[in-house]
Amino acid sequence: MVGRTAVPVTQVAAATSLARTYRYVRLAILGAVLALLVSVAAVAIDVGTAPESLSAGFYTPARTVFTGSLFAVSLALLALSGRSVPQALLDVAAVLAPLIAIIPTPVGGVVPAAVHADVVNGLITFAIVGVVALVATLFVARAQRTLTRGVLTTAGAAGGLIVGFPLWAAVDQESLLRFGHLAATLAFFALIAAVAGWTAWAPTSSRPAARAIYGTIAVGILAAIGFLFVVFLLSVADPRGAATGIPLVLIGEVVLLLLFSAFWIVETAQTWNDPDPTFR
Repeated sequence: MVGRTAVPVTQVAAATSLARTYRYVRLAILGAVLALLVSVAAVAIDVGTAPESLSAGFYTPARTVFTGSLFAVSLALLALSGRSVPQALLDVAAVLAPLIAIIPTPVGGVVPAAVHADVVNGLITFAIVGVVALVATLFVARAQRTLTRGVLTTAGAAGGLIVGFPLWAAVDQESLLRFGHLAATLAFFALIAAVAGWTAWAPTSSRPAARAIYGTIAVGILAAIGFLFVVFLLSVADPRGAATGIPLVLIGEVVLLLLFSAFWIVETAQTWNDPDPTFR
């Protein structure tokens, strides 16, 4: 047609391939969350009672799926390439996800001695592989001439976590076992809330309706984080008084995962046919 520039077939194919890849990665995140929820629900149905928390699935037959799902989410977040602020936040969140899997939640205020060796092994592996991956990433960024201040800042934050948690274990293992899982979990979801908030309030990020949904998700995640933190403080101050018979931690964690899933459902729908589906 007159006045219209033809787009090379190779560019169309590349754009379609990129969109399809991002589509599958985002759907994989939703699949991992579904697998985690189903595995814990299956255990609850089998034993006839709800667990105290989703994290307590670590001590049940759901452990394999629980930990595998978190590692899958981590890799998927890293695969969503980009150089925007939301992507930097997701990169840091990707570092936290394996820590949620490696460091179990305490049971009755303590982590059973039977899994201490598992935690140590996991943290050592996490530190070594994490440092190697971080160095490789920086070398690749330099070779591609994309080693910006933002990349260095993100790498610094990720490196702090990769080295910091194992050092925490080396200095005070008891403290790490008591608070490490909670710290990693709340930090992970706080970063997801920050991404949702950025997407909601960034001037050119999304359509108005989607921005409203993103904003609601961000507020909901922050509220759930606050709820879980209050429950934790009450359990520390008065363990018996905090025991209500209602699985408050389980409720809070399920809400967080549902909001996390809602974010990725909206994000997937928003970018489904976008030739450049990266985070802005």
